[in-house]
Amino acid sequence: MKKNMSSTIRKFAKTMYFLFFVGMFLTTPASAYIDPATTAMLTQIVAGVFITLGVVFGVFRRKIIMFFKNMSVKRTQRKIERQAEKQNKKDVDA
Repeated sequence: MKKNMSSTIRKFAKTMYFLFFVGMFLTTPASAYIDPATTAMLTQIVAGVFITLGVVFGVFRRKIIMFFKNMSVKRTQRKIERQAEKQNKKDVDA
């Protein structure tokens, strides 16, 4: 099994090298310029989004966890009720 894994990794690495060098040779230079201020602004926007999501998750963490726990409990209760109904039907029919 170890040989198969190492040969698979080797094949994957060879493919990646091939694609990298083909990509390097087939690309054309672009006369484009990204302003450093634009890059900084985009970085700040992305960081702000992640920080906001982290704060929202932190503030509502317990509510989110309880929501999913309650879903699990309700699903289990419905399953038990269905099994009880089936058992009652069997008892009535018998």
